[in-house]
Amino acid sequence: MVKRKIKKATKKSKKVVKKVSRPGKAKKKAKPMPLLKKAEGPATVYIGLGSNVGDREEYVEQAIFLLEKNPHIQVTKRSSNYETEAEGGGDQPPFINAAVEVKTTLSPHKLLEVCQEIETALGREREVEWGPRTIDLDLLLYDDQIISNDQLQIPHPLMHERLFVLKPLREIAPHVIHPVLEKTIETLYEEKKEAEVGEKYDDELPGFKEIRGGAFDDFERW
Repeated sequence: MVKRKIKKATKKSKKVVKKVSRPGKAKKKAKPMPLLKKAEGPATVYIGLGSNVGDREEYVEQAIFLLEKNPHIQVTKRSSNYETEAEGGGDQPPFINAAVEVKTTLSPHKLLEVCQEIETALGREREVEWGPRTIDLDLLLYDDQIISNDQLQIPHPLMHERLFVLKPLREIAPHVIHPVLEKTIETLYEEKKEAEVGEKYDDELPGFKEIRGGAFDDFERW
């Protein structure tokens, strides 16, 4: 009986040694962000656009055109253009601001990547924070999702404080509800209306209101 007990104890000690050796094992790598969203159907996304360098209207048109060219993105509505004074960044020319509604099967992080690629293609430089820019694309809302990490925040954390975002967005999505504040875009706009500085700008440009597939072929001039 004594021998058996000793044998059992020896086996146990082997197990302990095996367990102790595990902490040196390499950690699992973080999973990459998905390129496409889950297959329940396309998401409805709202994107804000702004430009205050060069031909501002043309930069906005080119950005929308490049969004539409992506096979996973369909631009379904767009606002009029609005001219607004620049905020921050010292003495700058005024911005042209607009908003678009898109349907997409891209994940939020992949869509952000596409927007950043368009900014780069159109000459966006990030040397000065809040500085002048050829084009700026901001993801404002992605369905009713709430995302907060180092790469992306949705809803855009400052959208409810910016009339130059709310005014064009109100034109195409007045009844959409902000998923954090639980208020419609119309309500958020009205709450900020007394501080409004934007003015409707050149709404006779082609392609406003609603956009159908292929409607931007005439704008491929870059």
